[in-house]
Amino acid sequence: MVDDPECFEVDNPANHPQPTSEKEARQRHDGSDMSAGETLRQLTEQFTGPTLGPSEMNLQDIEAVAELFQPRGGISERHVSELMKAIKAIGALDPVTVMMVGKRAILIDGHHRVEAYSAAKWSHAVPVRYFEGTPEEAVLAAGEANSKAKLPMDNTDRQNFAWRLVLIDRHSIAKVARASGISPAQVTIMRRAKKTLGEEAGDHGSWFRARLAANGKDLVCTRDTDEREQWMEQLADRYADELTKKFSTKLALNPEVAAMALASYFGRKLPEVYGFLREHLSEDDRVAIEVDNDEF
Repeated sequence: MVDDPECFEVDNPANHPQPTSEKEARQRHDGSDMSAGETLRQLTEQFTGPTLGPSEMNLQDIEAVAELFQPRGGISERHVSELMKAIKAIGALDPVTVMMVGKRAILIDGHHRVEAYSAAKWSHAVPVRYFEGTPEEAVLAAGEANSKAKLPMDNTDRQNFAWRLVLIDRHSIAKVARASGISPAQVTIMRRAKKTLGEEAGDHGSWFRARLAANGKDLVCTRDTDEREQWMEQLADRYADELTKKFSTKLALNPEVAAMALASYFGRKLPEVYGFLREHLSEDDRVAIEVDNDEF
């Protein structure tokens, strides 16, 4: 079974709230309506030169364009939770980096800080600094910033970001390697794969899938429930094995501490995880828990 979550991701419209305004639509822009290359071309056309502005900005005026400037594969809820604690303790965090494109303030670096401000219901302006290069340079700068950050990109994130840059096709091998943290040789392999795939290259959002396609191997993605369950069980077993190697019996012997650790790790995702955990309880266990709660 292929360890590739993309093959089994079920798109639930409920997970994608519809924006209620043009501004919200821009803020939640996820690149689904155009490729990263097209988005970059659009920003480049609108860009008239580096522009500076006030040192603080309202959160709702900062626009995230994740497909270009968020190299890491998604948001770490653990990191957001830690930043929320810092916000509540000391107030505003270090400035986020934005770039002015016309009247739009595009977020270049600081996606986790922006998420934390939003989750903490921060109502004040947030500190900003301004990127003084071009949109093309900003894409590279975002990758380099994440490579050096406290929460660095893992190898999959680095490869996928490099593949994204190769698809954009505006940067040299050396610049792609430096921004993503992978070797120039691997960037060269990605360029060859892009050439092999031709117009279909952009259909492959991850390097894993692109590499398979370029090598002539079909990755059969199925929505068959049984196969999806089997894949999830295998992946869950692997994660459980890794937890056992790391913590031995410590988590099982300290369920309250384990719960605190998981709450910190999952952050805003905790209610969703709680819902799934209930499905793994027997009916007797559920009744016992409800009885215990009633006694309190």
